[in-house]
Parts: sequence; structure tokens; C-alpha cells
Amino acid sequence: MFDKKRESVAGREALIVSGLSDYSLKDTLECGQCFRYVQLKAEPAVTEQYPDYVEYMAVVGSSLVFVGQRNREELIFYGISDEEFDSVCRPYFALDVDYEAIREDIISRTDSEFLLSAVKSAGGIRLLSQEPWETVFSFIISQNNNIPRIMKIIKRISASYGRNLALERGLSECPLACGKCVKNGEKLDTGNCAECGVCYTFPTAAEVCAEPELLLDAHPGFRYRYLTDAAQKVLSGEVNIDDIISHGSYLYTIEQLKKITGVGDKVASCAALFAFGNLEAFPIDVWMKRAINEYFDGELDPVELGPYAGVAQQYIFHHIRTMSSDINS
Repeated sequence: MFDKKRESVAGREALIVSGLSDYSLKDTLECGQCFRYVQLKAEPAVTEQYPDYVEYMAVVGSSLVFVGQRNREELIFYGISDEEFDSVCRPYFALDVDYEAIREDIISRTDSEFLLSAVKSAGGIRLLSQEPWETVFSFIISQNNNIPRIMKIIKRISASYGRNLALERGLSECPLACGKCVKNGEKLDTGNCAECGVCYTFPTAAEVCAEPELLLDAHPGFRYRYLTDAAQKVLSGEVNIDDIISHGSYLYTIEQLKKITGVGDKVASCAALFAFGNLEAFPIDVWMKRAINEYFDGELDPVELGPYAGVAQQYIFHHIRTMSSDINS
């Protein structure tokens, strides 16, 4: 479904993945489904030739991924081996999923002008294949929270527990070029890196259970009780991640995740959609309620949208947020 080749981009070794169907890296990462990324400052040699170029660093499991985009038909992965691309990036960025067919399926099931507009404007979004435990934990943090603060809390928690992937890769300069992390021009300063937190691995349930007090440095507020309960239940097997995945059932996923204190339909649905492969999941938040009330006469049955209702949800969610931003700008 895609082609790949290696070439140099502004002097950097890169793996170019092309032949993608309307892939928006920016919308995919910034639509609210994930929180472990940061946009990087692009090289002038690239932006001069490609004004719309964007580049991000993302933490995916134990990998620090540098990915850019010049146009919506390709992604550019920097400093990555074929093995890491196949094991990490290919599944995470949903490169084997036929989104053209998914969009066609959604369109065939609706006559809503708003949804058709949403598919057109937000159709470059892909649902990332995220790690289930991290996703459950992250969306517990998301409750009554905005995206910048969610990201700040997760970075702080990761720095408290995790491993510094920039150091593990042997980088001598900060990936963000912040100018604060270089020590004697030789290696990154772990103290300053911890203040930033963007390059750290995510804690396991066992690590959280062993030192739950470390969560407090991130100021999670009332969510602290929910986060520790989640860690305890996942570690004990009361909420069995592997069992949930093997069932593959949306209803079973929701039922099991709601065993965690503080996890309701919205958090469970987000985790089901973004990490457990339940593409029919349909999270409802204030933006979705607004869209349903204003553009669907107060009623929208996800079942009518078929097996990709969750993808349609992302199109609607992103479209109404973008419309609101345009109106308020």
C-alpha cells in the first residue's frame, strides 16, 4: 500500500514512505488522540523548498521517532533502521490501513452535509495504534483537562519514572535545540532533561505501584486516586490488558476498563478506539455533544455509521474544533 526508499533530506539520512492516501501528519498527531509528541523547528533548507513542511518527535514505546512531512502523500522518518520502522512506525502510524476505503464506507452511510464536510476537511487523520496501558492512563489524566496541561502532566510523570531515550541514543544535543541540556559539549544533562520530560519512556503499572508518590510531582489532582487504582488493577490482572485485546470486543473492552475507579464511558471509549482497535467506539465529549446538537438535530446513532464509526467521530471532532478555532481567530 506504500513505497519506501532511502535518501538524504537536508543532509539527514531518511526513510521516505510514499504512496500514502491523503495523510495529514499534523492533524493525526494534534487531533487529541495522543500526547507524546512535540513539533520541531524545521531546517531552512527544507522549508524554503517545501513551505508546508512539518516535523515532529514522538515517543513510541521505547523508541524516539523523528518524522516529517513535505506533502500528504508521504512521511519522512529520520535516523531509523528498517527493523525499527517495521516494528514500531509501520503499525503506530497505521501505514497498512486502507483509509481511502474507510472514508468511502463512512460516506456511503450518511447524507449529512456536516459529516461529508468533516470527511473532506479532516480525512487526513489516521488513528494511531497506541500502547493500551499508556492510553488508558493518559485518558484518565485527560478528565476535565485541556491538551497542554495533559501533555505537561504526562511529561512530568514520564521524567519521574522513565528512561531518557535521548541519552540512550547517544545524542549529544537536545532534539528540541533548547540549548539547556548540553553539559560540557559532551552529552545531555539529565537534570535539565528531566525538567523538560519529552524524551522519557512511559512508566509501567508495576513502576507506578512501586512508587505511587512520584505521581504527585506532576500534580494530577483528584486523578491521583484513579491513576493508582488503574496501576493496581492492571498489575494484579483484575483488568487484564492481554485478555481485553484477545476478545476484540468493544463492549467487553468498555466493561473491563470501567472496573477502574474513575473510568467512565468517555475514557473507556477513547482507550477502546485509540489503543484496542475497536474502530466502532464513539467517545462523546463536549465537542461531540455540540456537533450532535447543532448539526444532527440532537441525535446521532453510531451504529448507523458502521464499523468505522470511531473514525467518523474523529473527523467530526476535529472538524468542529477547527471550525470553532477559525471563527474565534
